[in-house]
Amino acid sequence: MSISQKIKRFYRYTTIYGFNRTLIKSFGHLRLNIPIWLYFAFPRYFRTGKKVGIIGCGHHSFSSIAYFVTSNSNAKLLWAYDTNINSSKSLSKNFGIKYWELKQIKDLETNLVYIVSNHSTHTKYAIEYLKKGCDVYIEKPISINESQLKELSQVVESSENNVYVGYNRPHSPAVKLVKKTVENSNTPFTLSAYIIGHMLNEDHWYRDPKEGTRIVSNAGHWIDLATHIMFWKDDIPKRLHISIAYSNLKTPSDNISINITTSNNDLISIVFSTRNEPYEGVNETINFQQDNINAKIDDFRKIKIWNKDKIINKKFYPKNNGHKKAVLQPFSKIKPRKWKEIKISTQLMLFIEKMVQNLDSEGIFEITN
Repeated sequence: MSISQKIKRFYRYTTIYGFNRTLIKSFGHLRLNIPIWLYFAFPRYFRTGKKVGIIGCGHHSFSSIAYFVTSNSNAKLLWAYDTNINSSKSLSKNFGIKYWELKQIKDLETNLVYIVSNHSTHTKYAIEYLKKGCDVYIEKPISINESQLKELSQVVESSENNVYVGYNRPHSPAVKLVKKTVENSNTPFTLSAYIIGHMLNEDHWYRDPKEGTRIVSNAGHWIDLATHIMFWKDDIPKRLHISIAYSNLKTPSDNISINITTSNNDLISIVFSTRNEPYEGVNETINFQQDNINAKIDDFRKIKIWNKDKIINKKFYPKNNGHKKAVLQPFSKIKPRKWKEIKISTQLMLFIEKMVQNLDSEGIFEITN
């Protein structure tokens, strides 16, 4: 890639993430040992808020979790751990925290733990730190199979600590505006999500069945958004009819159409396409219709809502799909999403994943209390 191409790419990223976060992402990819924490006005040793730890020091931790947490004056980032020692040391050095070994971390006083490790370990770490009396933020997915979810649910339901999840779309200002517009409506809705996703190599770890496959890693975002919208109504559906169309049976989760009709007459369509590498990262077009309301979200850069004869237009720069709000949930006054909603969202995702693994075209998902 030429220098001019790199400059253009950097500029494109600023429209997605903003200048500061794009700079941090660049540092993260290059693993430059620069004291990023100096960029923030309120150094960590002056902070008296929640004592925070991070498990998993990959790119997402670097450019999202650690960045947003460090930029929040109510957070005191104490430690970061990764099975890759170099990743742990790099994140620790860049964000101005001492490097600790795992056996030392267990003795540190911690109030909140962000779990951003490989997908298969999310449940294990969440259970461990909930039992220690910590609040936990679990990056998606919270579990990769039913047995993990069952074990996690037992701990969550008996714990007094808060559980936050990394599904960010429900926290976006666009989705919140739609929710406010249709508030108190219990009529059927139609949701359509068209996603242009990344092309992944055949050996990418997202494809590893031990890590939950691509339905869990990617499509789970929009399955969760659909579940979240179902919970806007007082009466959630009891039964979902699911139909799936596959473009290529050799890579069934790459180009796929998932259609859901509910016992409440809701209609949900999720089309996930990966035929080329998107120019500006994942691109989403979301349409929503209920009562007299029509809404269109254009890649979380802008939204247009038609409400009878009233039109609402809003733009977001940089694009805002709710990442910051999601990561900083533990520091807001808003209560975390109800566990029942998260649990059903995960159950539905795992059900669809199993359908894809079996190349099933039709399925019935029952929602129980």
